[in-house]
Amino acid sequence: MSKVTVFRVSKYDIATNSTIISRRMATREGAQIMGARILEDTATFIDASQLEPGEQWTPINFSPNPRTGFQTQVLT
Repeated sequence: MSKVTVFRVSKYDIATNSTIISRRMATREGAQIMGARILEDTATFIDASQLEPGEQWTPINFSPNPRTGFQTQVLT
């Protein structure tokens, strides 16, 4: 599979009348489609299959490095 670069992006939220960090990550093309600003220092390489089908962004709450395996800590 091919690799793509995705970024965290910020965009205007009409509901709060402020700029927010999107819960999705997007390619440069995806950020342009969303009307979002790329946060350059957040570049991450992922497999293209992790993007939403037919889109240039990831699913909501996407984690590029999901934790797997057995729990080793208890967070309080």
